Formats: sequence, structure tokens, C-alpha cells
Amino acid sequence: MKITTIIKKWVRKTYMYLCYLTRSRKEKSVFFASFRGQYSDNPRAISECLHEMAPDVKIVWLVKSQFRKYVPDYVTVVPPTPRLALKAQAQASVWVLNYTYRKHLGVYKGRDNFYIQTWHGDRGVKAIGYLTGQGSKNDIDGHNMSDCNLFIAASDYGVRKAQQGLRYEGEMMVEGMPRNDKLVNISNYGSEADKVRKALGIGNDVKVVLYAPTFRDEERTLQCAIDIGQTLESLEANGEKWMCLVRSHSLTKKISMGSDSAAYLDVSSYPDMADLLLIADLLLTDYSSCAGDFLLTEKPVVLVHFDKEEYLSKARSLWINPVEAGYLVAKDQTELNTILSHLYTYDHKAIANKINKFYGTKESGKSSEAVAKRIIQELKQQ
Repeated sequence: MKITTIIKKWVRKTYMYLCYLTRSRKEKSVFFASFRGQYSDNPRAISECLHEMAPDVKIVWLVKSQFRKYVPDYVTVVPPTPRLALKAQAQASVWVLNYTYRKHLGVYKGRDNFYIQTWHGDRGVKAIGYLTGQGSKNDIDGHNMSDCNLFIAASDYGVRKAQQGLRYEGEMMVEGMPRNDKLVNISNYGSEADKVRKALGIGNDVKVVLYAPTFRDEERTLQCAIDIGQTLESLEANGEKWMCLVRSHSLTKKISMGSDSAAYLDVSSYPDMADLLLIADLLLTDYSSCAGDFLLTEKPVVLVHFDKEEYLSKARSLWINPVEAGYLVAKDQTELNTILSHLYTYDHKAIANKINKFYGTKESGKSSEAVAKRIIQELKQQ
């Protein structure tokens, strides 16, 4: 380790320790962070539910400038600058994060900081953490979960993955992914779905296919795997009007469309993937956990595994065989076209039930409420 890194680690840890010691015992706050600066995902769902249940609780969010416009007025926003962010985190009574914080880089957690880890997907087909087989020191340190007090899971599969992939041995709450409450109760979110469609300029007479590939560890610009023109043509062979939304992962800078000139809408900058799943009629992804989320709607999901061999050799291993789990899988565009042209010949409800049984899915539709209640309990005890 470089001497400069050691010094920065010591300074960061000492600063957080001093902030922790000098915090106000009367003012209790909850620190939220999603993907190191977004206002989204499981932390957002918990934060909004917490405010409804306990409006007097101080809610603090780590938010980058481009996402501030999406943050409610009741939230105290801190930018991702070390001095302000580390102070807010150190002085909060409860932390709610969907990524592992870098303990090996000097982040300090006090004895009275209660740390809730929601992760950011419970049922992805790809390996994570220690399961990737990479095993470098950065991987090990970066996935250190020894300080976590409560881990949120949504399935038997997710529990095993956290225990083996992140080597988490502590308490788990298996109520579901908070961001998925709206998908479990989708019939109650019609007005919210209408708002999202309106914000994106999507008419009510148009069906939505969402293409959302996961990231590649060493690639920040990802080549679009599907031919959007052929994809839409295959779908519209069923007599419906479709449009395509393209969503890149937060760790991908952009998706390069190459020579594909078909119309699509890039929604990579849209703040929350959960909203996009809410309005989608069909999901195309590759190795992402969003497939497991979208199954809760019992709508069609197709895994696009055009680069499977390259992915396995250069990126990640798969933790399950998606075909055995029950997924529809396309190995190339021709197979995808065939599936989409006959989309309604498949029993998508039966497919979803089979895969959810395979995962041991435990989505209650009340996960946000369960976590918020636990936060309130912890605040009362401190």
C-alpha cells in the first residue's frame, strides 16, 4: 500500500472518529446512500416510508448535484465531498446503504452506529464478491461486511448469496427488496406509473420494452447487444405499438448503439430503475438481478446472452443455470426475434412462478415498512 494511501486512510478514520465522538446525543439522524450519490433504489423506498411513519426523524442523504432535483424537501442533502459526507455518516444513528463501504480505506463505524445493508439486487444470475473467484485483496476488503448489523434479503437464494458471496454472518431480515414493494403491489401504483410515462413522453397506447444490461467489470462503455430495429419489428408483428427504453448500469458510462438507427429512448440518467420496471411491459437484460425483480409483475422477461462465453471468460461466472431456473434465454438476435414474435404463446405467469419457487422468493410487499419500523426501534433504543 502506498504511503499516501496509508496517510489518507488514517486521516479519514481519525476525522470520522472525532465527528462520532462530538455528535449530538439529542439529535438522531438516519444516513442514506445509494450507489454513492443517487437518490434511488432500496434506500429511497425505505427513506420515503420512514418519513411517512416518523416525519420528525432527520433524514440525511448523500446526493450528487445532478440528482438533487429529485430529492424531497424534508431531506437534508450532503454532497459526496469527504469532509461533509464523512461527518454526516459518522454522526448519524443509523446508516442505510446499498453498497459495501470501503472499510479498508478508513471509513469508521462507531459502536452506536447501526448499519443496515440493503444491497442492490437479490436474485441476479451472476456471481458476486467472493463467488467471482477473483479473490484479490481489494475484492476481500471491499466486501468486508463484519460491521453490518442488519442485511436485507428477499429470497432463500439471496440469503445464501450474501452469506457466501459477501461472507455475511449477522442478522438478516427476509421481507423483500424495499424497492420491489411497488412491483408486488403494482395494481396500487397506476397513478405513479402514469406520472413516469408522462415524464418520459410515453403515450398510453404504446407498450414499453426495457433493455437494461448489467455492467462489465473492465468496460465502461458497453456495446448494445440487441438490434433494436429487429426487436421492435418482432414485437410489433403481434399487432401492437412498442417503444424501446435503454438503461445502462450505474457503473457503465454509456451504451454504444453502433450503426443501429432505430428509434429508442436512453433512460440511463433517469434516477430510479424501480420506476422504469413499474412501466415496462417487457424486460430484456442479461445477467442482472432486475430480471428477478421484474418477475414479480408476472410480465415477460427474456435474458439476452449473446456474449455468454466472453462474459464467462472476461467478466463473471454465473451462480446458476438460468435455463434450468426457468428463464427464457436468447443466444443471438435470431433466437430473440423468434421468442418476441411468439411472445404471447408463453405462459409468463407460470414462468414467473417457477423461477420464484427456484429462488425461494420471499417478497412481502411490505419490506419498506418492516425496515422503517426497525429503524424507529433502533432510534428509540439509542
